Amino acid sequence: MLLEQLLSNAIFAKSQIIAGHSGLSRTVQTVNIMDAPDIIHFLRPGELLLTNGYFMKENPGALLELMTKMDQLKCSGLAVKTRRFALDIPQEVMDEANRIHFPIIEISSVEHSLGEILQRSTSVILDNRNDELQYSLTIHKQFSAMIMKGNGIPEIITALTQLLSSPILLLSSKLQVTAHSHHFMQPSMQSLISAAESVLRGIPAIQAPAQLCLLDEALRKYRHIELYPIFTYRHEGYLIAFQPKQAASNQYGLTLEQASNVIGMEMTKRQAVKERSRRYKNEFFSDLIDGFIGSEHEALHRGKKYGLKPQGTWLLLAARKDEQTGLRGGMTKNAASADERLISERDVQYELIKRHFLQLGADFVMFTKNDLFGMLLFIQEPKWEESAFLKQLAAMSDQLHEQSQLSISLGIGNPVTNVLDIGLSYNEAVKALQIGYQMKKTRFIQSYQSKDISYLFRMIPYDELKQFYEETFQCFSGADENEQKELMRTLNIYYDTQCQLVETSRQLFVHRNTVIYRLDKCEKLMCIKLKDPVASLRFRIAFAIEPLLRVGKSDSSHREPGFLGR
Repeated sequence: MLLEQLLSNAIFAKSQIIAGHSGLSRTVQTVNIMDAPDIIHFLRPGELLLTNGYFMKENPGALLELMTKMDQLKCSGLAVKTRRFALDIPQEVMDEANRIHFPIIEISSVEHSLGEILQRSTSVILDNRNDELQYSLTIHKQFSAMIMKGNGIPEIITALTQLLSSPILLLSSKLQVTAHSHHFMQPSMQSLISAAESVLRGIPAIQAPAQLCLLDEALRKYRHIELYPIFTYRHEGYLIAFQPKQAASNQYGLTLEQASNVIGMEMTKRQAVKERSRRYKNEFFSDLIDGFIGSEHEALHRGKKYGLKPQGTWLLLAARKDEQTGLRGGMTKNAASADERLISERDVQYELIKRHFLQLGADFVMFTKNDLFGMLLFIQEPKWEESAFLKQLAAMSDQLHEQSQLSISLGIGNPVTNVLDIGLSYNEAVKALQIGYQMKKTRFIQSYQSKDISYLFRMIPYDELKQFYEETFQCFSGADENEQKELMRTLNIYYDTQCQLVETSRQLFVHRNTVIYRLDKCEKLMCIKLKDPVASLRFRIAFAIEPLLRVGKSDSSHREPGFLGR
């Protein structure tokens, strides 16, 4: 409780404040009695000291020293029975008490002994503390009930404003206004927001409740600030109350404290919901990219909530913060605190990138995979201009670096029209990102060979590609599975090495005659000459589209035989 509250009790009815009147707003937690010159070593912050001044009678300078040390220790004040031993308090002590706002109370007229004053004061303090706890519990229940009924943070701010009759402001950790009371609807109150932001921007992040005072005379009406930090697993911002003078009761601060706690709980709940939703989204895109979704129907069904439709064109982007020159496959295992800090930093980066990407006006879905940020962009074909989009990305990257000091690089895959090809486009974006880092670049935007042959293949419907592939290798259906694998693997490497027998045998680790035998058997089964230009082109195309078909097949029974060992 405050010192002035304690002194207003009947125990101190006949006491007199003789110095340090402006320090009555100090907090009293306990009361002590001095019975030794070295009492300062046994005092604690928030303690009111009772004394009859016996040892100071012959040494007036000891009182000044004691008072100075008590002020440094943040004690509440000094209550003295000066008449008991005719103690005369020097004027220099009175002047210093007024200067440092340290209350000195004359209690000679109080009829009780120091022991009785100690006992009764302690009882008052405990009763007050019990009242405060009851009040805190009531306020906490009131705010918690609002959350349980589905009310959000704006409703809590409104209720808090009614309880305190003060303007209330909620700032994020980036000092952006996230909620406010009705007072700030008035244009004249905007200067108050600017003043608070300016003060907080000039000091380190505040970790505990604090009281600030605005020095601008124009803001005199609300110059005193009660500030309470908001925490979840990280620092989320500040709950601020403005008032013309410092609060005369602890209930003001208790109300703000409980409101900040409940707001922190609400933010934690929101983050949990958001994190769960984001985790489901990340798992879906990870399954889609890694080929664990086996059919277009399943991909569209699971991806419906993310905007995936049967007819569409998509572009994949992969982004990463420029903190290393290469790409990592996963998160490095460090201490728990370092992991939490890394997760928190990645959350901030995710929100920053998403916020700036929204400014492009593009329709997209953002997800994370390992240490990369992925963006699935929905393209409207007639309006799509790649060059204009690349310029927009470059401007966004520059703005992100300038405003938030976040340097990122982006890799861009090729557009796809089949939902099962999204994984191919993403892998192309990752490869483009790798190429940029291999060239020792940062803050770059790298496209992946935007018009190569695979781009043309992806423009052909999946069913027609599959039919072409199956018809090309239908001739091998009569051979057993192991023989199919050997013949098709040999044929593929033979074409990859430009029909060089020696190089083919070297890559297969078999004798040259074995290669010749296998190729002869292929010619007999297919009834063609392998070096015939038309036949050679057909088989090369079939081998080239095989990776596109494998993306849509998670069940091994649907894969063409002979490609599991490649």
